[in-house]
Amino acid sequence: MNQLVSREEGGPTRRLPGPSRREVIEGLAAELEAGGIEGARGEAERMLSHALGLSRTELLLHFDAGIGPDEAGRIAAISRRRLSGVPLQHIEGSVAFRELELVCDGRALVPRPETEQLVQRVADWTQRAESAAGVRRVRREDPDAEPAIDIALDIGTGSGAIALSLVHEGIARRVVALDVSQDALEQAKCNATRAGLGNRVEFRKVQSSPWDAVGPGETFDLIVSNPPYVTDSEVRALPAEVREHDPRKALAAGPDGLDIIRQIVAEAHSHLRSGGALFLEIGESQGERVRQLLEDSASWKTVHVARDLAGR
Repeated sequence: MNQLVSREEGGPTRRLPGPSRREVIEGLAAELEAGGIEGARGEAERMLSHALGLSRTELLLHFDAGIGPDEAGRIAAISRRRLSGVPLQHIEGSVAFRELELVCDGRALVPRPETEQLVQRVADWTQRAESAAGVRRVRREDPDAEPAIDIALDIGTGSGAIALSLVHEGIARRVVALDVSQDALEQAKCNATRAGLGNRVEFRKVQSSPWDAVGPGETFDLIVSNPPYVTDSEVRALPAEVREHDPRKALAAGPDGLDIIRQIVAEAHSHLRSGGALFLEIGESQGERVRQLLEDSASWKTVHVARDLAGR
């Protein structure tokens, strides 16, 4: 960010007013767009808000205020990081996920809107039917209502986004959350503490298969997972901000992207209570193959493949 100065003939240098917030946002947006970043204007506003320590509402209320040299330096540093591929959520240090604000610092996958939709599908399922085990429906408008699900299993919890949303929103009373990454589990525990939900989510470390962290007779009303499902070859084609900043073990799952999904499907039915369900987030080209995996196991009453927010 250039600093504007002027020297009168024979006189001292004096500082001219710096650019306005509006001008900085316009300049940042142009840089981000030229760098191939989608939603450049919105990101520019978020970057400036973060640099100034303001909410976006506060920023927009004083759009024409000037930018000082210290602020300009912070903005320039943030811009360099973003243009080098660092995810905006890592720069901000947090990410909004449904009703929660989660720590986001690179130890786990950045939660995506499609995973918010996965939680919504679970909530919708609990509204539609009660299980044969007597699971009660969610009624968020009734603060005394029992959670629909007594206990759920979240495989590959990452930041804890799914597990924490399930208990925070009154969908599940308790959740067992698994991950192979100790770093991810530490981030998830931090998020659980911030949300005041640490006593309702139990975090467990996976060694190789998800099921090595689950007792042989342990059962759940719900099993949900946003597992790694990117093929090894697809990882190389991912955007740099995903490929270089999200943990690889949270992305890649073998030549066809189904290594972890196969492990989940192999034993999920034996850990579900009567009337329970398995929810999986999968890759856009994997619908029929995952359907076949489930149908071949002959353990599932129905299998349904749904489209995400982008229609995939």
